Amino acid sequence: MPDIPVLIDARLTACWYSYPFQSGWIDAPEVEMIRDPHPATIRDRNAIALVDSLAATRLLETHVIVADHAVASRRASFLTVVTHTRPDEVDRVTVSTRGISLVGRGVAEATLPRFYGITATDWTDDRLEVNQQTIVITEEAEALIPVDDTEQYQEDLGRAWFLLTDTPYVSHICVAPRSALTSDPAAVIAAVERLEQARQASTDRARELRRNVASDLGIERDLFTETLADQTYRLDDPERSGLLGLWKHLGIPTPGNMSEHIVTLSGSS
Repeated sequence: MPDIPVLIDARLTACWYSYPFQSGWIDAPEVEMIRDPHPATIRDRNAIALVDSLAATRLLETHVIVADHAVASRRASFLTVVTHTRPDEVDRVTVSTRGISLVGRGVAEATLPRFYGITATDWTDDRLEVNQQTIVITEEAEALIPVDDTEQYQEDLGRAWFLLTDTPYVSHICVAPRSALTSDPAAVIAAVERLEQARQASTDRARELRRNVASDLGIERDLFTETLADQTYRLDDPERSGLLGLWKHLGIPTPGNMSEHIVTLSGSS
């Protein structure tokens, strides 16, 4: 049986998994970095994927969630909101979400009204400037670059979600095709092992990763280091609570028995 494809979201948020392959630390032709891999692509290719945790909800019929790998944060994330004044003084505004991931927008929808008391009168994918009528959501490297205007405020939405719910913000989860897990579980385990290799390589060469990525993207290394240090990479009980809590808040239907949709492969043979 050919190697099962492994697709990794190329967003900076998931760089702990993607960078070892992008940099050539690990040679694995079956692993591809795709920005925001679409559920249809994952399904059609019968692939394992580290994918946006909201996009993953469209895969639950054909894929299971692999708890061994995820990306979550608590007090420092790659997702921020920029406002013209203190966020708790902002009322009715348009929200610009240009280039923002599905889960990034979902967390914004959850935290802006509940944590900050901000009412979004409109959401737009247009790139707008921050002013009294508009706030801007930023993600990835842009979220780690301090705003130039000293009158503006930049707030971490992943942290806001954590303070609001006492659960982590889960940006990515791992999914694997049910059919492959049934027909050839060893191949699935071998493919998922690529993610473990990447995670270990990033841990072993963390300083090099932080230096290279920060330099390439023009972001402050200390802030990048702090943000990565806050990440966790498994879907343990706290992360599951955060994931399901976000799905519930956004009105996304979830299966009655989630345990049937989550597997753990570590230690399997």
